[in-house]
Amino acid sequence: MKSKTWLVRCRVTGLNGERLLNAAQKQGIPLEKVKREQDRSLTVTLAPAAYEAFSALARKKGYQVSAPEPLGGFRAIRRLLRRWGGVAGALLSAGLLVWSLGYVWAVRVENAGPYAGEVRSFLEENGIRPGVRKSAVRLSDLRDRLEWRLPKVQWVRAEWAGVTLRVRLEPGTPAPELPDGAPGDVVAAQPGMIYRITAFAGTAKVKAGDFVQAGQVLIRGQERGENGALIPVRARGEVIARGWISRSVRLPLTEFVTVPTGRETSRRVIETPFFSWSREAPPAYLTSDVSRDILPVGGVWAPVRLIRETCAEAALERRERDQNTVKEEGKKAAVFALEQALAGKETVDKWINFSMIEGDTMTVTATAEIRRDIGAFQEQR
Repeated sequence: MKSKTWLVRCRVTGLNGERLLNAAQKQGIPLEKVKREQDRSLTVTLAPAAYEAFSALARKKGYQVSAPEPLGGFRAIRRLLRRWGGVAGALLSAGLLVWSLGYVWAVRVENAGPYAGEVRSFLEENGIRPGVRKSAVRLSDLRDRLEWRLPKVQWVRAEWAGVTLRVRLEPGTPAPELPDGAPGDVVAAQPGMIYRITAFAGTAKVKAGDFVQAGQVLIRGQERGENGALIPVRARGEVIARGWISRSVRLPLTEFVTVPTGRETSRRVIETPFFSWSREAPPAYLTSDVSRDILPVGGVWAPVRLIRETCAEAALERRERDQNTVKEEGKKAAVFALEQALAGKETVDKWINFSMIEGDTMTVTATAEIRRDIGAFQEQR
């Protein structure tokens, strides 16, 4: 099939569309795609050059043919050719966008604490402000000079976020959640597989790909001093781990249905708000389908009804359910349960597994992979 960039589509209305298609084939008119619609019309995709011959043939044989509708890029090009002003505006906008991406339009200082004013003064002194070209800002040089200027800062990170310059600091002062400043480790708050670990203070004890259990030390609160001795520190860092959450549902592959046996019993019942009475006893069927014809014989003051009740005996029969139907039902239920368990957590991937149990039960399991920081501070004892 040709690219949709240079094709058109039209709609043909009339009876026995196959007759028209056969005639087009005999005349050598190339049709790229034909689709039958629910209203017995045809949607035909073909090259613009073939449309004239095809439409003439269709009208000759009594069919109605719509005007050609360009597809894909062909349609876009035709529209642009009709709107030269739009083309020029689009090109100008694209040029301005490319030009603007080469400049800094925002400067963000994060987690600087008491050093925020000092960082902003440093940036201003070096001409790093909104409107400066990105090429004039060397991130590695900026980071090194800031760390030299602020010796009590553990580390400085400078990076681009689109047209925003982000400068993030990790101060070397005690964290707010640890006012006593006691040394400690970063341990796993829950099990998971390590995806990325960054130690800001302390020594990393695991690496990417390791599977850890809850309570396991991830960053030990120790660092080597100048003389090689181990110095207790307050471990800090970011430990991103992969985790999995699953929810399963079980559905039967069989079901019980009622099958009429052919025996029926009818009886009449008089029913009032206080009692029901009938001369005939109800049939002793184990399973039955009951239909009732109701005839009111009283008025508002005497609500009495005459009911003709028909009981058709039915037998219970166990039948197999369509597996595709069971899969769809199980998939919807498992995904719903999984979404409830995730509760807004960021997910990386999701998948569905199907399995059979003893031939008459299907288990559908929905699983999601999530990534989150599992590090938790634990004071050394």
